[in-house]
Amino acid sequence: MDLNITQSVIEACLLSLKIFIIITLLLIVYEFYENSRFYNWTKKLLDRPMQTIGISSNASITMVVGIVLGIAYGAGILLKNVQERKMNSKDIALTSYFLAVCHAVFEDTLLFVAVGANGFIIIGVRILLAVILISILNKYIFRTMAGDSELGR
Repeated sequence: MDLNITQSVIEACLLSLKIFIIITLLLIVYEFYENSRFYNWTKKLLDRPMQTIGISSNASITMVVGIVLGIAYGAGILLKNVQERKMNSKDIALTSYFLAVCHAVFEDTLLFVAVGANGFIIIGVRILLAVILISILNKYIFRTMAGDSELGR
């Protein structure tokens, strides 16, 4: 077994740089998206379903990014929204839990479909479990945080 620590460190640094560049580009694209009419249209479209499970409209876009692109990208948008004080601690917690269960839905599903799994069942179960979890947390755990304006402190 040939163990080359220098090569491993170089590869890890290059991977970190790639991730940094991708997230930075995503945040730049998100800035343009956030200032477009399409952003407001998307938020209005998502308001009702998100409010049903107890999440405000400010968190809806973060959840969509996390569901489609993955938890790292969703976390990048989540951190940006927290820094700009657009989400309260309840939304931060519920969004984090939702994305823990239901992130990178398309990527993960395609991997399982490639080995013969039913993609519709996988997506349906993941989304259903996430919605049930968030609904339970919102109803029984986070109900006291409904008027919380403090951000994660």
